[in-house]
Amino acid sequence: MTEKHAFRHILLAVYGVLACAFILAPLLITVVNSFSSVAYNVFPPEGLSFRWYVNLAAQSEFYVAGLRSIILALSTMAVTLTIGTMAAYALVRFRFIGRGAVNGLLMAPVVIPNIAIGVAMFMFIVRLGIVGHYSNLLVTHALVSLPFVVVIVSVGFTNFDWSLEEAARDLGAGPFATFFRVLMPQIRTNLIIGGAFAFITSFDQVETTLFLVRPDQNTLPVEMFLYLQKWQDPTISALAVVLIVFAAFLLVLLSLALRGRQQIASVLRAERH
Repeated sequence: MTEKHAFRHILLAVYGVLACAFILAPLLITVVNSFSSVAYNVFPPEGLSFRWYVNLAAQSEFYVAGLRSIILALSTMAVTLTIGTMAAYALVRFRFIGRGAVNGLLMAPVVIPNIAIGVAMFMFIVRLGIVGHYSNLLVTHALVSLPFVVVIVSVGFTNFDWSLEEAARDLGAGPFATFFRVLMPQIRTNLIIGGAFAFITSFDQVETTLFLVRPDQNTLPVEMFLYLQKWQDPTISALAVVLIVFAAFLLVLLSLALRGRQQIASVLRAERH
């Protein structure tokens, strides 16, 4: 390796470390701030204490809002996986008039600011006279999460051998049997990842939810937003740390699920050979 190449590798390593530090620094500050002993946000903290975790445990509204957010995120994941998988199948499998327009329409929520989507949905719902319905939140969250599922599942269908589907249909399998027994096993990884993205996107929604939620329907991000309007203590930092741990736990579960599927696939290939 020449000196020029060695310098490039060192420069790339330094850039990578700086980029990781830039990304992780806010998380580190949040974690440290959650153990502050004072009733205001300051870094570095003047002392260390668990008082804000104790205060967090006493905030019953966060428990209810958190459960409500999980249920809403799971519902959104189920809806977007169903619609997104069908849309991805149609876009990849078939060539039809207006295919590009349909794809662009499905991807629109990615480029449109969430706050604009929230305002538009609120105005639309007011016109329909269905303000305050729980289904409004579900539809809006599904609308925002759907593009991620469509893109991720489309990648799985792009690499799929369509002759397997044709063979299953020729052998007498119906559309549902073909999908669940032939297509789904091949795109299971994409479905897991797409579902995870849909869950996280829904769970983290603030801008769209603010315009549609009723006081008795507050999700966890909205409840955190309202808490910050009244108090500026590190309780929210403590809650953020809990959410970070929760996200890390989901990431571990996702990794184990994907690794388990890869190991099963490896065993099946070995048995075939």
